Amino acid sequence: MSVVQPNEYTLKGGNITFTYVKNNFLGQPFVTFSDGGPVRDFFGSGVRVLETGIGTLVTITTRMSIDTGGTDFSVLLPVIELQDASKTQNFSTEGIVTNFKGPDSFPATGVRETYDFYPMNGVARVVRFPGLSVTVAKAS
Repeated sequence: MSVVQPNEYTLKGGNITFTYVKNNFLGQPFVTFSDGGPVRDFFGSGVRVLETGIGTLVTITTRMSIDTGGTDFSVLLPVIELQDASKTQNFSTEGIVTNFKGPDSFPATGVRETYDFYPMNGVARVVRFPGLSVTVAKAS
C-alpha cells in the first residue's frame, strides 16, 4: 500500500490563521498568515523550513526592526501520511510567537527572546499544482 504526504497545512488557533504550502506553483514554500489583521503572504526565502527529529518547523518573520528586534511566528508540523491524495487529516499542534530583541534594545543584556504558545488545530491535505508531482511513499 502506498501513502501520500500532504503538501498543504491549514491551522487555526485564537485569532491566528496560518496556511503552509510546501511547494506552490512556482516550486517555492508559501505561507498565508493573519493574526486578526489583513492576510499577509510569505514565500521563497521568507518562509524558513527546518526538518527536525520531532517534525517540521515552519517560521515566518511577522515584524522586523533593524534597531529594536521583531517577531517571528512558527508552527511545528507532525509527520502525516494520507491513505491517498483525496484524503485529509485533522491534527493539533502549537503555534509559537517569538519576540526577539535587536541590537539597540534595552537592557542590552539578559533574556533576548520570549515565547508565547498558542494551541492550534489543523487540516493536512494534498493540493495539486500543474507540473508538480505529489510525494508517494511505500507503506511499511
